[in-house]
Amino acid sequence: MLIARTLAEARVYVSLAIAADQGVPAVEPPPMVLGSNLTEGADAWTYSSPAGDIAISYASEDACRTIGARFGLGVSRLVDAAQWAVVAATYARRALEADMAYTGGPDEDRSIVESNWEAAAEAVGEALKFLPDGAEVVPDEGVWSEFGRESRARNPALVTRAKLADDLEYYRGTLDDFRALYGW
Repeated sequence: MLIARTLAEARVYVSLAIAADQGVPAVEPPPMVLGSNLTEGADAWTYSSPAGDIAISYASEDACRTIGARFGLGVSRLVDAAQWAVVAATYARRALEADMAYTGGPDEDRSIVESNWEAAAEAVGEALKFLPDGAEVVPDEGVWSEFGRESRARNPALVTRAKLADDLEYYRGTLDDFRALYGW
């Protein structure tokens, strides 16, 4: 059985698996519904997903929520560095679209903009975890999925320290600018 660090990481993995099967980018996975496709066990949930069963430890989810690590502690064993970089860009596109449509009206929900910029930055952080100290590019063993290898082949700079650092700075800076503009 596959093991995810958090419920959010499990959803990202399933989204990538569905997208790869269908040959399309960024597919929303089926929602997790307790008692339907999400069952409780002694120590973990089991997510019965289109990509297979995935176990998510209660302790891991709790620890990650406590410290604010949406996708998990340590390095992912489900999603490779290139996949995380693509996921980050997907969240950033969603954030930018929502940001451009947002006018600051009292009936508008700004959390959509903020949560997507935050997720984009956190996904880049996940990709950065694959970079060994002093390395300028993620090694081949950090990009193991077919999707990741194809993405890296199309964009050789995808998982370089320089690009990931630039993306992280842009996502965080844009979120800070948004919050400053709308008084957060």
